[in-house]
Amino acid sequence: VPLQPEARPASPPIPRSIGQSVKCMIDKDPHTLDPPLKRLGAPVFDPGELCEREGGVLGRGAFGVVRSIEGYPGLAVKEIRLDGLGASALQSLRFELATLTTFSHPGILRYHQIIEDEVEEAVHVVMDRYYGDLKECIADHTRNHKSIPKESILSIARQLGDALAYLHDPTKVDSCGRSLPAIVHRNLKPANVLTNEDGNKVALANFGLCKDALLSGATLAGTKAYMAPEALLYNSTSPASDIWSLGVIIYELATLKRPNFLGDKEPRHVFVGGWRPDLSAVEDDSMRIILERIFVLDPAKRPTARDLSEMLHAPNSSSGEYGSHITTSEATLDNANARIAALENERSVMLAEIHVLKKELEMKSAKIDALEQQLAAAIKNLAKLSCLIPIKDSSWTPLMRAAFIGDLEAATNHLSDKDKKNSDGDTALMIAAKAGHADIVELLDPTDKNGVTALMRAAERGDLETVKALIPLQKRKTAGCVKINRWFIVHGTALMMAATRGYAEVVRLLVEHEGGMKDNAGWTALMFATKSGYADCVELLAEKEARMKDEDGHTALVHAARAGHREAAELLMEHEKDVTGWTMLMCAAALGDTDMVSQHLDERGQTDKQGRTALILAAQNGRDEVVKFLMKHESGVSGWTSLICTAYLGDVDAVRDNLHEKGCKDIDGKTALMWAARQGHTEVVRLLGEHEGGVQDSNGMTALMWAAHNGHTECVKLLLEKEVGMQNKDGWSALMWAAVRRHEQIVELLKEEGGMKDKGGVTALMFAAVLGHTECARILAEREKEITHASGITALDFAKLISNNEIVSILSG
Repeated sequence: VPLQPEARPASPPIPRSIGQSVKCMIDKDPHTLDPPLKRLGAPVFDPGELCEREGGVLGRGAFGVVRSIEGYPGLAVKEIRLDGLGASALQSLRFELATLTTFSHPGILRYHQIIEDEVEEAVHVVMDRYYGDLKECIADHTRNHKSIPKESILSIARQLGDALAYLHDPTKVDSCGRSLPAIVHRNLKPANVLTNEDGNKVALANFGLCKDALLSGATLAGTKAYMAPEALLYNSTSPASDIWSLGVIIYELATLKRPNFLGDKEPRHVFVGGWRPDLSAVEDDSMRIILERIFVLDPAKRPTARDLSEMLHAPNSSSGEYGSHITTSEATLDNANARIAALENERSVMLAEIHVLKKELEMKSAKIDALEQQLAAAIKNLAKLSCLIPIKDSSWTPLMRAAFIGDLEAATNHLSDKDKKNSDGDTALMIAAKAGHADIVELLDPTDKNGVTALMRAAERGDLETVKALIPLQKRKTAGCVKINRWFIVHGTALMMAATRGYAEVVRLLVEHEGGMKDNAGWTALMFATKSGYADCVELLAEKEARMKDEDGHTALVHAARAGHREAAELLMEHEKDVTGWTMLMCAAALGDTDMVSQHLDERGQTDKQGRTALILAAQNGRDEVVKFLMKHESGVSGWTSLICTAYLGDVDAVRDNLHEKGCKDIDGKTALMWAARQGHTEVVRLLGEHEGGVQDSNGMTALMWAAHNGHTECVKLLLEKEVGMQNKDGWSALMWAAVRRHEQIVELLKEEGGMKDKGGVTALMFAAVLGHTECARILAEREKEITHASGITALDFAKLISNNEIVSILSG
């Protein structure tokens, strides 16, 4: 993606792997290869760092110790000792922890990262930090003889009901669309319900040995006072067992004591036919109605977590509302039972019919077998005949005939003919693609190590017929890091490659199949076509991809204006002006079209959705003539003082006359010094440096960074003393900008910034390596070649990734 003054370029592709010393909990598990903590943008710890940041003990349990993490008040780490665990128990623990990291629900404790330390024989679980539990909350209220407000109880019950509904749901999926199992908690009690500092948010924790919800548990787990009758009597658990436990918690919240259903008797003597719970201690009618529904012996008659959640989220939580809801539910249940009985009768009839049909099927089975044998023979003969079909046409090579019938072995023996065409102009590749033989297509034009397919290569060279043949087999695939024209595209598609080259007819074919896809920087095919100035491709892509934004929030219209492509910009104004908030004046200013600007002056004084005026857009895009024209119309609304205006123009005397305005910023946070550095006005920079040096704009950029970005060497020399070592909001230094923009002299001047990383963990040398900037890499090699990314790779690995042998040689020395 081309680098623009206002846009940070996408970081190079980083392989998703965990540090070398950390053993994945389950080999090849996709969640451990891409830790949830990393996906959330939080740090991914290695054992050494976790040990260094280990804080005080927050709590101890049967299975481990929980400690704080220094510097991360929202996180905690639980240490589980492995010594003494058998192989089976260790495997179960690994499976359970790996499963829990995939769950994502506000009512369930989030497990971010699992690290197994083989040396210490322990597992470290990085999780969200909470500040108490319901057991402590109930104890506090009991000590103070103060009941818990009804609304607080209902809020807790709603959150727990929602969390159980998520756990019990067998259809839930993770963020990548993979199915997640239904889970029974089996140990639900106040001590396992964590609370935040304010007590208004709760989360389930300490699942113990969780079981699939479709199977009954075989091991007694849980705390007796909260266990359902079926768990106590038969050691059997199901989602309904969790509902019973939730009922006990609600009872305890409402009365500040646990229900004593058993007294001093055994469960088998209490939980018998006709048993009803004693709820006289529950004063609130609505609570009592809910608990009457929960405390029933038959698990099938208890409300599901989903039912309970809907009941608790009902608009007026009064006993009347609950009673009406329950009456309606019971009537619905009666109707459903009647329907079930009717269906059972119908099922019996159908089973008899199925029995008859099975007999008929067995009788015909032999005939089917014979027909299959005949069909196989016919297919074999057809293959032989198919070889004869093109023989009459001498332009058909043996490779084409093999491609036509899908004979991989024969095709392998005639690869020397793969570039030949028959009388219809088809190559063997096109014949194989039309026939749907994907294996022969791969043989003739294999997907390379960067994931570039035959379709992508055909699209890039504008081979319309080959593209048409290959679309069914290879559409919607993405490549690794590919350079087209002067841009690197990571995770690009065939459509993006065709759009970058301006092959409109190929774009027309592919847009229905790949339109709307983005590369790793959020760029679409429309953005690449726009940046390249191919208006015919822009017109074809606009319907599918207009209004989409890249990772910096820019649409194709912004890219068209920055590149100065008026025709493309005018086409896109029809689709995107409401998305960007641009007026025609802003579009003309960004394009640098002075005549067009003068025609739309009636729109002056307005700002787009990012708060920028036409004057600011013109200045950001280096449209000097438009800037001069608009200064007298929009300086005030843009925050441009006389000092900023004269600094932008490079008028040293006028700058000296307006020094009383030093330190003022425009609406984009830029000072006069920044604009002078950006424009390369050395004497103005010399004059303003002592007054405004060290200031950062709204994106954290400094005057030194702008000078480095735009290649103004003399300005860089003047600003070094005050601003060297500073970083913007993305962690970029002036050295990184110089390396990315290939300003070799400035890279030499800024070498002392070597070793710094941006927020993605990328160094200036890594950027130079992935962009193929050989001389910049040579200058930076000594300081940065040994530095590794958080994923464990170096600049050398990036150079190898794009097959830049010269940089590989420099960094291998």
